[in-house]
Amino acid sequence: ILALAVPVIQSGGRLQLTELLRYQAEHGSFATTLSGLVALVIAIPCIQAKMALVPFDQAEAETEVMGGALIEYSGPALAMYKLTKMLMFYAVPMFVVTLLWGGFGDLSAVGIILGVLKYLVLVLLITLIRNTNPRVRIEHAVTFFWTWVSIPALAAVVLAAVGL
Repeated sequence: ILALAVPVIQSGGRLQLTELLRYQAEHGSFATTLSGLVALVIAIPCIQAKMALVPFDQAEAETEVMGGALIEYSGPALAMYKLTKMLMFYAVPMFVVTLLWGGFGDLSAVGIILGVLKYLVLVLLITLIRNTNPRVRIEHAVTFFWTWVSIPALAAVVLAAVGL
């Protein structure tokens, strides 16, 4: 929430996504500022936790619990759960790219290519983090988010309020 508050603060209180995109088209993406860059970096582990990917997937740990949390699901219920998770893998990074990194800019061929490249870079980072890090314990994840994520996120909000 703190990382997503940075664009709202930088844009002068705009809350609608179209207004934030229009602001980025006129003034450049939020990720080009110091507070926006910090917010983008902070958003990456938050995406991992939101989508319950490997460093932060304690609830679905198949190796600790036989079959994980989905052992009781089968058929259409399991398919809907997995479809939702796959759709989140598309929607959440696209939302972050749109909100913090300028999205697709204009809808010219160059703008679309740059928007797709931004999305692919973010998905690549998420995939690399997922595939190279071991699962962390719950208390380590909580400590990580309360120290290494919350403090820089608060700093990004303060920097955005100051105008950096």
